[in-house]
Amino acid sequence: MRRTMAAAVLLVLLLLSVVPFSNDTSAQTELPEWTFMVYLDADNNLEDAGIEDLNEMEEIGSTDDLNIVVQMDRAEGYDTTNGDWEGCRRFKVEKDLDRSTITSPELALLGEVNMGDPGVLVDFVRWSVSNFPAKKYALVLWDHGGAFRGVCYDEKVPGLPEGEYDMINMSDLHKAAEEIYGVLGNNKLDLCGFDACLMGEVAVMYELKDFVKVGVGSGYNEPGDGWPYMKILSPLSDDPRMDERELAKIIVHEYIWSYNNKQEDPQDYPMVTQAAFDLEKMDEVAAVLDRFAEELASSGPFGSLQYLLQIYQARKNCNSYDMANVFIYDLTGYPLYDVIDFTKLLQDYILSAFPKNELIRDLCSRVRTHIGPGEDRFMFYSEADRWHPDASGLSMYFPNKDKDSLSITKIPTTYSTLYDETSFAREHLWDEFLHAYYGIDPIEDSFPTIDITEPSFNSTFSLEDQVVIIRGTAYDREMVDRVEIRVDEGEWSVMPGISGQGTIGWIYQLEPEDLSPGAHRIEVRAWDRPVTETGGNVGKATAPVMTRINILAPPTPEEGSFTIPSWFVQGVIIMIIVGAIVLGVIIYRGGPD
Repeated sequence: MRRTMAAAVLLVLLLLSVVPFSNDTSAQTELPEWTFMVYLDADNNLEDAGIEDLNEMEEIGSTDDLNIVVQMDRAEGYDTTNGDWEGCRRFKVEKDLDRSTITSPELALLGEVNMGDPGVLVDFVRWSVSNFPAKKYALVLWDHGGAFRGVCYDEKVPGLPEGEYDMINMSDLHKAAEEIYGVLGNNKLDLCGFDACLMGEVAVMYELKDFVKVGVGSGYNEPGDGWPYMKILSPLSDDPRMDERELAKIIVHEYIWSYNNKQEDPQDYPMVTQAAFDLEKMDEVAAVLDRFAEELASSGPFGSLQYLLQIYQARKNCNSYDMANVFIYDLTGYPLYDVIDFTKLLQDYILSAFPKNELIRDLCSRVRTHIGPGEDRFMFYSEADRWHPDASGLSMYFPNKDKDSLSITKIPTTYSTLYDETSFAREHLWDEFLHAYYGIDPIEDSFPTIDITEPSFNSTFSLEDQVVIIRGTAYDREMVDRVEIRVDEGEWSVMPGISGQGTIGWIYQLEPEDLSPGAHRIEVRAWDRPVTETGGNVGKATAPVMTRINILAPPTPEEGSFTIPSWFVQGVIIMIIVGAIVLGVIIYRGGPD
């Protein structure tokens, strides 16, 4: 009997082994936890710092669960070590304890490239993802930084005259982030950090909000030594299963500690901040800043700016991130002020001058509540040097004046029109407040603002879905008259029954069957005045905000082929298993040992 039973069991196993399983994952290779990408633009006077940082990365090196990859562009004449090569190369960083010599394998020699070109950045990420896929991705932009003006300044650009440079400006950054989102299969980059000066600014982080989970940046100028890569990568190598928030906290803490630990390399530095931002909360912050900006620009009983003196006092006395600040003048052209400190001081000054005015004081408090720091806030972690307890690490652009009326002085504290090109300025009200402040001319009727809260950028739907829900909020101090929507730059359609004062929620449904398979651009805008009897618009509209959705094409079999339905395959499997069991029982009962 044992022989017949064994034969039955073998028969069952044989039958099961020939059954096709479409979702067999046993042969799939487990991906590493992280790929840590460093876009190291040392084609300028930071070349020696770039060499040192790459050597720091080699002290840790890549592991089975951590890929460290670098694209480095070098300059001429600043550092002659390590072969004094020029141009751009790509490395997979391998462990090496020699702090002076780069020994990691060079995987690509690119020649002279423009690291200020967003396409070059996207190409590096595409190459990294293709060659070193992982579960999570971090991208570090390494170089000089200038807040909303840009990052990654390349001094030697093919095709540009000697002495001219290129950089990744905010439009470039937005474009690159969107393309990287696509490279990652329409998934957000887990972490984007700036090892560069002044990038912890509201307008900078706003460009990344739809495409990146966590951002990391400095409020102050960074010292030349930049991030302490060995200290950052060591805990990531030891515990690669940590998520992007934990990695961001390590970056912030180790950066600040490295300049406050009384060690010689690097030397302690008296002005350092670093902060980590949950970019999925950026829209909430932008909305409360709109209310705040509009109230700051409101008129008082005498028709002028109501809080003019208190704004002046708060700006003058709050923490400035400009390296050369004299009284109210920011002499390097980067007039950036701490958002948290500004609202604290403003609240105190207004309480003294207008003790019964609770509205603006409440808005000051709400700005801080939304921003943080706090685990569930936009700025979920931040640190500063011990000399600046009032520096949170998040800055806002606030020049001294609109135009330099004293042309002889040329003091570079005037409003830069480059700020108008940021998405934050186009879509929100801070720049309107600035111009009202300069002209002492209140905003009597600002344009409405609008946000899309659902679906997230590049969400995917199928034709089998009943509806696609588009929802968000609109705001106007006086009245939102209507909200309009359009698809793929077609005609604007008015959402029925959507109007109200202050903040209103809106919702719209699209039918997937009315949309062709592929990507679709969804835009919305709000108006604050009704259409006139003659059909004209006398009101103001928001700049349209946009999201994108994808409609999946239904699966179609190849021409001339036949696809077996999954229910049929499952039925056959069950019949084979039952038949094999019955056969085994018959054999078992049918004969003696």
